[in-house]
Amino acid sequence: MIAHDVHLRIGSLLFEGVDQIDLTGPFEVLSRIPNSTYRIYAKTMEPVRDLKGLRLTPDATLAEAPPLDVLHVPGGFGQEALMEDAEVLGWIRQQAAGACRIFSVCTGALLCGAAGLLKGRRATTHWASLHLLPYFGATPVNERVVIDGSFVFAAGVTAGIDGAL
Repeated sequence: MIAHDVHLRIGSLLFEGVDQIDLTGPFEVLSRIPNSTYRIYAKTMEPVRDLKGLRLTPDATLAEAPPLDVLHVPGGFGQEALMEDAEVLGWIRQQAAGACRIFSVCTGALLCGAAGLLKGRRATTHWASLHLLPYFGATPVNERVVIDGSFVFAAGVTAGIDGAL
């Protein structure tokens, strides 16, 4: 349980080719949590485009992010380019180590897997990528939202809103 007098730091990863609903759906929930600050972090301050061309701008770089209480890792086809990105995977690992909740949406679960965070966990992701979870040591669960300890996994698209709730 989180005390009401604690100020929560919530942060989302932003990258080129993100599926904006995986980012903005949970944003609609997470940004309304009382006594919290919600920020979007990316490798650089340059705007990126989601998979359909929507321009999105980070609030700060990964290096500028404070330790987060809630880490949100969205998905989208751009995730594929980050699967071996040492800076991004290291940031996810570092933030997850101190966070009280790690929340992935869609193929964001695969980024968590590439960061080594899925071993021995029950998890879900977009249905078309569910078969990939065992490669990261996870047990795939075909549900909209799966909770395993401090991890919350949402299957994708509007399931991200469910997971944020």
